[in-house]
Order: sequence, then structure tokens, then C-alpha cells
Amino acid sequence: ELEIEDAEIDEDEIIEILEEEEEEELFNFAVVEQQPIFPGCSETASKDENYICFQRGIGQHIKNNFEYPAIAKEMGISEKIFVEFVIDKSGNIASSRVVRGEDKHLRQEAMRLVNSIPRMTPAKQRGKPVSVTFTLPINFSLQ
Repeated sequence: ELEIEDAEIDEDEIIEILEEEEEEELFNFAVVEQQPIFPGCSETASKDENYICFQRGIGQHIKNNFEYPAIAKEMGISEKIFVEFVIDKSGNIASSRVVRGEDKHLRQEAMRLVNSIPRMTPAKQRGKPVSVTFTLPINFSLQ
């Protein structure tokens, strides 16, 4: 006959585990002490200069890799797609999702573009790398 003893669960252990998981705090891009640094931007620039360089870097990346989906082009669909994503504490793009935008082809292209953004120097809070969220509008417009 098999007897199973009641395993004692130490409540302090449970609380500790929960606290460790909560530590993966997501910071808002705008309020983090040091924002992510896009490749080629200066690590010593001011916060404002760094932000301008970050935006220019992402904008250039999108322009250089952008392909208007043929079907959307044929149908004359223009739309602004908003993609929210995380720049994780390793500087990689993670958890990207479309938060606004209707056309599935444009949504797919927007996701492809965001997920191909190169690795950055991660954001820092109190000197430690942290994850930040960022929302990027990508404007698909036919001239």
C-alpha cells in the first residue's frame, strides 16, 4: 500500500518566487532613465539626441526594408499600422503585436518590419538593463 505524505509548502518560498517573476518589470520607453540605443547612435549623447537618433535609425530601417504588399497595393489600401513591441534587456525585439490597423497584409508587413529591427543597446534603469515597451506607427500610403 502506497502512502503519500502531505508535502509542506513553505509560504515564504512561494512569495519569493512570485517576487522574482515580478522583477521582469516593463518600463515605458518615455520614462526609463536611459533609453535603448540604436546601432550607430552614440552612447554618450544626451537623452534627446539619443531619442532623435533612435527614431531616425528605426525610420531608416523601415524605409530600407519596406515592401508594400502587392495585394494591398492593387486594392489601393493605405493605412497607418501601429505596432507595440518590447525592446528586452538584451536589446532584442520581443512580444510585438499590432495594436491598431485593419488590413491583414499591411499588418503582416508591419510585423515583419518590426521583428527585423536590429539588436540595440538595451535601456537602463539604475544602471541595470531593463525591458521597455515602444509603439511604432508605420504609415502605408500610396502616392
